[in-house]
Amino acid sequence: MPTLASLHVVWICGLSCLTLSAFAADSFPANVAPNPSFELDAKRLGGWLPVGVEATNEPPRVFITNSVHRQGSHSLCVQPGPQGLVTGRRFVASYNGGEDQNPATGTNGVRGARTIALRLDPDIRSVSSSVWINGPTTGHFQLSFVWTGREGRRPAEVLHVDKTDLTGRDKDGWRLLQLTATRPIRSHQVQLWVESDSNEPFYLDDVEITMRRAPGLEVLVDQLGYETFSATKVAVLQSASPLETVPAARVIELESFREVLRGNWQRCDPIPDWDRFHWTFDFSAITNRGRYVVAAGEGKAAALSPPFTIGDDLLRRQAAEPGYRFFYYQRCGTAVSGFHAACHLDDARMPDGKHRDLSGGWHDAGDYNKYCGFTPESFYALAVAYYRQPNLFNQWDRDRNGRADVLDEALWGAGFLLKAIDRDSLELVANTISTGYRYWGEPQKETDNQPDNSDDRPVTQLGGDRTWCAAGFALTGAALKKVGDAARGDDLIRLAVRLYEQVGGNMETLAALHAATGDAKYRQAAQSQIGNIMKQPKPEDSFRPLGEFAAEFPEDPLVVRIKPVAERRIAELEKFCAPPFDVARYPGADGRPVYFQPYADVNDWYVGSMMRHLDVAIEGALAAKLGVSAGRRLAENQVHWILGRNPFGVSLMEGVGSNFVPNYHHRYNTIPGNPRGAVPGALLNGIIRAWPHEDRPWLDLTSEPNADYHCNEPWLPYNNRWMILMSVW
Repeated sequence: MPTLASLHVVWICGLSCLTLSAFAADSFPANVAPNPSFELDAKRLGGWLPVGVEATNEPPRVFITNSVHRQGSHSLCVQPGPQGLVTGRRFVASYNGGEDQNPATGTNGVRGARTIALRLDPDIRSVSSSVWINGPTTGHFQLSFVWTGREGRRPAEVLHVDKTDLTGRDKDGWRLLQLTATRPIRSHQVQLWVESDSNEPFYLDDVEITMRRAPGLEVLVDQLGYETFSATKVAVLQSASPLETVPAARVIELESFREVLRGNWQRCDPIPDWDRFHWTFDFSAITNRGRYVVAAGEGKAAALSPPFTIGDDLLRRQAAEPGYRFFYYQRCGTAVSGFHAACHLDDARMPDGKHRDLSGGWHDAGDYNKYCGFTPESFYALAVAYYRQPNLFNQWDRDRNGRADVLDEALWGAGFLLKAIDRDSLELVANTISTGYRYWGEPQKETDNQPDNSDDRPVTQLGGDRTWCAAGFALTGAALKKVGDAARGDDLIRLAVRLYEQVGGNMETLAALHAATGDAKYRQAAQSQIGNIMKQPKPEDSFRPLGEFAAEFPEDPLVVRIKPVAERRIAELEKFCAPPFDVARYPGADGRPVYFQPYADVNDWYVGSMMRHLDVAIEGALAAKLGVSAGRRLAENQVHWILGRNPFGVSLMEGVGSNFVPNYHHRYNTIPGNPRGAVPGALLNGIIRAWPHEDRPWLDLTSEPNADYHCNEPWLPYNNRWMILMSVW
């Protein structure tokens, strides 16, 4: 009888056996060249930059033109020069997919053009390119792959350069240059360079760049598992190549290693730009509780999924506590056991130079800054989770103080916000407490922790979101009254009422105030908001407050009118879902859904799709509470993506599942014993598109620390949403 450990060895050894016998000879990878025919006149020319020193105060020497073209209507023109000593700037790739501009001096200025740095997935083994060039017949042209890697937080360094100057076909004045190269060890990104030794202009068109993956099969599942009677028990088979024969799908129960279900994988339509092939297998018929794997094939040739559980109330039992514990590990202004000593006790210096005690709160993300944009929402999320699910959260009281830990965490947030709110004017006196992003070290060492001196962190912005404050204070006050702290509870509720009277509130605020006070005027105000939403041409576009109303007032007569809106909203969201992952995509500019949030330029601020998936999951769960079963399926599929059923087979929630990113973008990686910068329960920014204009997935799976922040950085608003999701699950 094989053991679980031996099954994993079989999976690793079996990949090569399977690929030799079952993979097709050619995989037809997609052309991933940015702006390949230069029809897109976008920022950075759609993904191209000058090679050499670009002179200051001169017209661009690399630009898109319609005066010369090969097949389409445009090409990229490169005008070499100027000659002699040139002062200006040089573009260099940075370690996180961006492009830096460095002051530079050199001879002969611009000599060619290159692509932006293209991120490399771990399984990319070689890259090929072809470029059509129109230029002087006496000109000498060189095609290069410039491979870059990174070490720590230093900018990308050149590891290796592959070059060719061999010309292939000539046609109508255009010459074809081609290059194929094997990926060097430790390379993280690659650029294609095209250079000339001539002083005359030349043109590029119809560029192709293809990346070839190592052969391999993966079985992707939700690594936590599936609820007992869920209808979304679907595994995804992912291959780097099309398969001549697809191995059988098998579900194996791990206690006895008995095969409990066998069937065929269902082929899915290829996803453009992904260079991967997918099949799905639905095993929703299995309702026996236990531990399982899904296998593709048999014996030594089998590829196995990570182990997972089928069980009752699985998500709440296993992922609610990590969701709120994340906030504890992010605490600022106190010692966090196993992580750091008390830090930033000297927050903060006000704009007038005076000190005000603003210690406390939570570090916002992988940095140590604090913001009253998401901190009030965090406070509310913790409070509403406890309000709606007290029996669930009362089981976790690690410090044995007689209160649920999630309520303790809400009170930690309340303590900071009480310092940040002026009790007379009710204004938030600090929105941002920050020294920027340059410090990278242990939190307690950023300042001397002695208030009222030169290294106090400054308040750089005022204000903040007081509607979430009102909702959080109301629910936390009500909870305190229930656990015997009536005086403090009443004080928080009175503050919530005053805040609402001054700034108003959203549906969550009204529901919280009604729950805390029982005053009918808050229900009436909520009913009025519902009435206004229902008068809109498409009330389903504002389903979230409708769902929140129905969750708080399930017996209200208006709920009958809300259910049809919920059905329309879920049907609309389902249009953005498709096999193999059934995850909610974004509406694309051309009307076609895209998996990853578009961005125009590599130096834009963009982060992953975690917020999209969690917001959709919350809407699905709210609809399910109204009896819309499709809402539950929609919500579950978002969670499956987050917990491992995604193209990288990685759980995006640290500690929930079995496979995680090697490194996080978090300054906690400077804490001795935590080189990954991992925070239990942290939800990442999530998978992003690899570069602009290509809906191709990217997640930083390199072994180097200080991973790409766009995808690998945790952030408070994701765990906020996770806790709200737990409150309605």
